Amino acid sequence: MVFESFTKKPFKDRLKDTGFLIKNSFTIIGKDKDIKTPTIHMIVLSTIITTFIYSAILTFFLRQFVMIGVLLLLLTFFILIPFRFFYNVRQKADQSWIVYNTVCGKDISYNDAHNHTKSEKGKLRIIAFVDIIMKYANSQKGNKKGIMGVLISLFLSFLNEVWDLLSHYMLPAIVIEQKPLKEIVPEIKSLKNNVPATLVGVFGIDFVGSVIGSLFGGIFFVSLLISVGIGYLIAMFTEVTVLTFGSFSFSWVPVFIMLFLVSIIGGVYKKIVESTKVIYFTIFYTSIMRPMNISQELRGELTNYLSMQKSDFTPQQQPTPNQQYINQLSNYIKQYETSGYSEQQIRQFLVSKGYSERDINSAINNLK
Repeated sequence: MVFESFTKKPFKDRLKDTGFLIKNSFTIIGKDKDIKTPTIHMIVLSTIITTFIYSAILTFFLRQFVMIGVLLLLLTFFILIPFRFFYNVRQKADQSWIVYNTVCGKDISYNDAHNHTKSEKGKLRIIAFVDIIMKYANSQKGNKKGIMGVLISLFLSFLNEVWDLLSHYMLPAIVIEQKPLKEIVPEIKSLKNNVPATLVGVFGIDFVGSVIGSLFGGIFFVSLLISVGIGYLIAMFTEVTVLTFGSFSFSWVPVFIMLFLVSIIGGVYKKIVESTKVIYFTIFYTSIMRPMNISQELRGELTNYLSMQKSDFTPQQQPTPNQQYINQLSNYIKQYETSGYSEQQIRQFLVSKGYSERDINSAINNLK
């Protein structure tokens, strides 16, 4: 098993973590506006799909242009929704590459990232195919009754969340390392053993899970009650667009508008959360596998971001910034020593990257 100690936090903590990461993800790497571009692309496609579905439903309610509504549904369910899996994975891969270059101090465009991930389309398609399979498997929860049904549902829920975590580690591994999947998976398995001391405990962070469903479930219920109440008032003045259940009548128009708006907002929020996960796991992957490539000016902020210690990325008074820098450098050196590099090789590499001999000596002394 890749994630032996995978655990789920309480909903309150998961919601807090999600809010923290959404708030700070685009702030800490706001140096490159292109990071937002894939998110916008995914939101646009999600909005188009939602609009097509509701437009089709509207034609059925109005009993006009029904054939157009049928065509919209066919287009949506047989073309756009399957296409969305592959499109979103590619956009997230583009985003991961932009984030990686940003934390390394480089400025690349969205087109540069899209051209880079073009060579990895085969691997990204595999991830998209597994996403489709997991989505289908997850939809089958509850089909079986009894104890066996409960066990299957629990297993599918666990499997779905583990795959969500694994796939978000695989994206940066694919776009950064550009290796075959059979070489990438063993490296991801070894990630946990190479986590720096400053980041212990965040490897298996589960900051989304069912937060979206729980959050929007409550919003949906309250909005439904309000829209039905408005529909009831409208029904007092007109019989047009009125539905009757027993003795209760209400206009379906406010309910329809409410469902459409909540679906749009939910889709936007979901894509923002997905992008937040891409940003987080790309930075985390880079901090473990390519720590020497991270821009020196961002290292302290990124460590705070990954460990979610402070919400505003304000520097802590203790230890001093220089001590934090030396401690981080010590972690990099320890990692490379574990990988088999000699002290002399590490010294030469760090000097070539612009580190001073004094800082290198201090970092090595920390390890003794």
